[in-house]
Amino acid sequence: MRILLSFAALFMSIVFVQLSSGAMGPLDALSGVALGFSTAEIGRLGSAHFVGFFIGCWWAPRIMGSVGHGRTFAVFAAFGTLGALGHTLTTDPNVWAVLRVLTGMAVAGSYTVVESWLQAKVTNATRGRALGAYRLVDITASLAGQRLIGFLAPAAYVS
Repeated sequence: MRILLSFAALFMSIVFVQLSSGAMGPLDALSGVALGFSTAEIGRLGSAHFVGFFIGCWWAPRIMGSVGHGRTFAVFAAFGTLGALGHTLTTDPNVWAVLRVLTGMAVAGSYTVVESWLQAKVTNATRGRALGAYRLVDITASLAGQRLIGFLAPAAYVS
């Protein structure tokens, strides 16, 4: 319990990342259907997320080495915010694919930073409990994000 409390802010950041990421993937596909995107365009949205995820996995350690955990997390949080809010500005599937690259980078970068931070702060005696608690929070938030789909209307922000 003490470990969970000491990492509460870190775990809450992952809750927010996973709530948005868990909801955004399916919501993008449903919004694409509602906006008349072709199946290839909708597939490109999913693929673009994982292109961004790959870039984020490669880039995050390099940024962390230069500017540290906190600033790196802020960079990736900004990418995620830009990617999510950008969807409301246009209904062009190509722009959405670029935005999905940003959100993929944000998710991978956030994971990398948080897991690196955890590894740096725990001892060998507490590593298993800390990472177990982290994964429990992570997966629960992802499931909750997917449950939000029932309450979010696809493409509701399009006028």
